[in-house]
Amino acid sequence: MKIQTTKEKLNLRPVLLGISITTVSTIPVFLTGALAVQIRRDLHLNASQLGLAVAVFFAAASITSISSGRLAQRSGSEVILKVCVLTSVIALAGIGLLANSFRVLLVFLVLGGVVNGASQPAVNLFLSNVVPISRQGFAFGVKQAAIPVSTFLSGLAVPLIALTIGWHFAYAIVAPAGLILFFLIPKTHDGALRTSVPSNVKQKISVAPLVVLAIAMGLGSGAANGLGAFLVSSSVNSGWAPGAAGLLVVLGSVTGISSRLLNGALADRRGGKHLTVTAWMMGTGGIGYLLLMLGYGWLIIPATMISYGAGWGWNGLFNFAVVWSYPKSAGYATGITQSGAYAGSVMGPLIFGFIVDRSGYRLAWTSAALEVFLAGLAMIIAQKMMNAGSNRLRGDDKILDFQ
Repeated sequence: MKIQTTKEKLNLRPVLLGISITTVSTIPVFLTGALAVQIRRDLHLNASQLGLAVAVFFAAASITSISSGRLAQRSGSEVILKVCVLTSVIALAGIGLLANSFRVLLVFLVLGGVVNGASQPAVNLFLSNVVPISRQGFAFGVKQAAIPVSTFLSGLAVPLIALTIGWHFAYAIVAPAGLILFFLIPKTHDGALRTSVPSNVKQKISVAPLVVLAIAMGLGSGAANGLGAFLVSSSVNSGWAPGAAGLLVVLGSVTGISSRLLNGALADRRGGKHLTVTAWMMGTGGIGYLLLMLGYGWLIIPATMISYGAGWGWNGLFNFAVVWSYPKSAGYATGITQSGAYAGSVMGPLIFGFIVDRSGYRLAWTSAALEVFLAGLAMIIAQKMMNAGSNRLRGDDKILDFQ
């Protein structure tokens, strides 16, 4: 039986639902990064404490990622997604209404991290079941565009909300979105939805390449989340006004959204080599981090665009490659790789903040560049493991792997 490769009609409703749920689940941490100057001032935090606040979000997410991926694989995505969007309301409203100390901020960021860790594999499973495989590259590009959408909204929140009525309101205003999404999540029977992969195809799972990919995603995400948490503070340190620095995040976010959509569309046309493209994107992103390392105010604009577009624009293509290779186990496989992303996102901001406090932004951006260079190398290694291994899903004439 041949796997259908012709273009099929893409229903945008589940794709837009996926990006909306992902945006709500990720925005607490990116608001914290974009509003860092105001939060640090009001709560009397140093750079290390800001890094810790971001890290606890991803630490909580890493704990729930693998287990929720397995749960979604067994019971379906609907229940998990509904619980997640309701819990996101509590997390956002809690920060907006109650976070007047560092400890309270941490408590609600932990709750937000749990939501993020549980929702990501569930959304991946949902999309892999309802979107034709010939359009999944674009669909996952849209879904992962939720991250720059979150940073875009967070950047706008600096001049429009934080500098006018206060940073607490930025969280509180977003909170009701979770209630709306709750009623938009459809009833699904995930196991019965997939039509893009023959039911008689058996999925072989080799954990070793997934572990290497998790390490790669951890390194890349660690650097990227350091970017999200510290770009505004770094730019202010280089002489930018806080409001203008917040708009830098908006610029980077637009670049990141465009990059993810473009790479997703190209992936649907490309016969493979997805990890190779991802590795090159990471290497290019490293150049952006090195430009930020130089500390020149006039270089920050191109550095931001390169860092967001390439150094943080690879996620959708990466997740598509994993789902493409493990179509019968999308929730489980992306649960493993996503746990690496969360682990890296814990260490990245912590290490970045630690370096800033002791050695300054120059060394911190240099370390971020090194992280993405190593991540690209790890992805090439994982691709070779995939090519040499036996965990390819074969049709009569098509190999579904990372090539």
